[in-house]
Amino acid sequence: MKIKIGTRGSKLALYQANLVKKMLVRHYESNAENIEIEIATIKTSGDKILNASLSSFGGKGLFVKEIEEALFGGEIDIAVHSLKDVPQIIPDGLTLGAALKRDDPRDCLILKDKPETPEDYPKNFASLLKNRAVIGTSSLRRRALISRFKDDVIFEPLRGNIDTRLEKLKKGVFDAIVLSSSGLIRLNLGAYIDMYLEPLEFIPQCGQGAIVIEHKSDREDVKEIIRPLNDADTYAAVFAERACIKELNCGCASPVGAYAYLTGNVLHIKGFVSNMQGEYIEDGFEGKKDDYENIGKGLALKLINKGAFEILSKNNL
Repeated sequence: MKIKIGTRGSKLALYQANLVKKMLVRHYESNAENIEIEIATIKTSGDKILNASLSSFGGKGLFVKEIEEALFGGEIDIAVHSLKDVPQIIPDGLTLGAALKRDDPRDCLILKDKPETPEDYPKNFASLLKNRAVIGTSSLRRRALISRFKDDVIFEPLRGNIDTRLEKLKKGVFDAIVLSSSGLIRLNLGAYIDMYLEPLEFIPQCGQGAIVIEHKSDREDVKEIIRPLNDADTYAAVFAERACIKELNCGCASPVGAYAYLTGNVLHIKGFVSNMQGEYIEDGFEGKKDDYENIGKGLALKLINKGAFEILSKNNL
């Protein structure tokens, strides 16, 4: 078997592609089967636009566009993505065939000035931030959530890879930044984290913490090769989240979030809709794991009945 993996060239993207490679090699070698894997790095439009809002250029899809073109062209067999970077609408002819076991889905806060001892860390998120703290984030979701906890925060845009963001914090551009915990942990940078933001209060971006594998829909051979890497619980949870956001029909940059998790065979999902005028609604839904798509849609309908479309219409994206 031969597989060519396509990925972005950042440290995090390469970590994720190499993780998939290791998992495939481990599985097939343990079953006395040979597999050859090559990794190809592809520069995407999202990697080239560093000083502007992604929403003004086409949104998160800019991180996968060129990689998906390579799939269609047969230059690669599979693509490895952070699911949060994948738009809700997948091009006809492509499919997300597997989701690896989810890593930490939480957002986290990283401070410029660290408390001197662990005992000095307040347990309350708002109390960790000084008055009129400058926080680096380009995410409207994070801005909407932070504003609910502390209303005098000054937000400044922050883009780039993890190293770039941490370096700006060290230079004193911000008092704090908010990042996805999973990316830091994957790169052994978890020591930077000052506070984890609990996902049922600070609701994550849809699919956060999950790595997915994309391939051409008609490649049955590839589908079978990657099948052992799929984690059924993760797949149900993140695709419930995607079903919710898709049903809300909002832009990729909208201040919305969804988080699903399992207790036994019951899938729970919680989500929110907001706008930059401070309006906010949240709700939850649950059902059997196998009905994950309808569970996501069920949450979306509850939010719509509470006025989600009216709230979202006030965002100028």
